[in-house]
Formats: sequence, structure tokens, C-alpha cells
Amino acid sequence: MARISDDELIRHLTPPPGIRIAPYPARRDRIYRFSLLFTGIGLLGETIAAFVHQSLALSVFQAWVSIGLVMAGWTFLVWLPSWRWLVRGLVTAGLLLWPFTSIGGWALSLAGAAIMAAKETHCFHFWAGRVIPWAVILLGVTLVIPPAHVAAPFAWLLLTVLWAFLLQGRWQLPLLEVH
Repeated sequence: MARISDDELIRHLTPPPGIRIAPYPARRDRIYRFSLLFTGIGLLGETIAAFVHQSLALSVFQAWVSIGLVMAGWTFLVWLPSWRWLVRGLVTAGLLLWPFTSIGGWALSLAGAAIMAAKETHCFHFWAGRVIPWAVILLGVTLVIPPAHVAAPFAWLLLTVLWAFLLQGRWQLPLLEVH
């Protein structure tokens, strides 16, 4: 991660003109970070389950990741309400669809994760956040196209490693707080 200056951090914590947002206390940022960690642990479980071909574990870790992304999505700091509600809607729908359609649930949950990663990169210049949306697309291809299924464990591994780097960068920032 490129070191973000204090001035740049303050600029990213100052809403643009005309944008009003409810206060974002440091404890909410702490919940957001722990939900990203929770998601990362689930991605690691998903990766291991994919490599050992354990379909029940894949399903359990899908729920784990989806729950983590819902927690992250609902504590996600972004100025534009439309983006905030888009992410919340994607991750919530992903969790709700999980019992009925794993691919549909994954598509929605991981789309929300990709948007969160891209926003983190936009604000804080995390290199992994530039790649995560592409890794999500790659993973989607490996899950949907039968000949590509053999590469799914490696796509999970790539996403998990990228998520770990994003998580590391986010934890190195001071707790964010908007009054």
C-alpha cells in the first residue's frame, strides 16, 4: 500500500459538497474491519474446501463469506447513497439467495465485495483492490463454465490472497470517523 498522507485521509473523510451522511463512529469502522477479516477467513475456508473437493464445506463457507459481506456492506463507508444501497442490496440478496442458488448468491455477494474493494482502492490506493474485481470475474467463469471448474480452487486462492492484502492495508489505516 502506498502511504496515504494525513491530508489525503482527511479529504477522503470529508463529504463532498451537498452530501450529508449520518455520523460514522470509529466503532462502526472497527465492525467493518472485523467483518472484512471474517470474510477473509471464510475465503480461506472456501479455498481449502475447493482444493479438497468438499461440497458441504464449500456451501458452509459460502454462507460464512456471505454473512461477513453483509456485515461489511452494512457498515461500509461511501458518500453516495446509491452506491451504499447498491452494495447493501447485492450482499443481502446474495445471502438470502444462498440456500436456493449458490451461483446466483455468489454472483451477488462477490459483486458487492468487488465494489467495496474498488472503493477502498479509489480512496486509499490499495493495489489489491484494483485486481479483486477481475479476480471475482475469473472466479465466476470457473464456477459457471464446466471446463473451467478445474481452475476454481486456484481462482479462490487468488481472491483469498488479494483479500488478505486489502485487509492488511485497511488495518494499517487509523480508525475512520466521520462526525
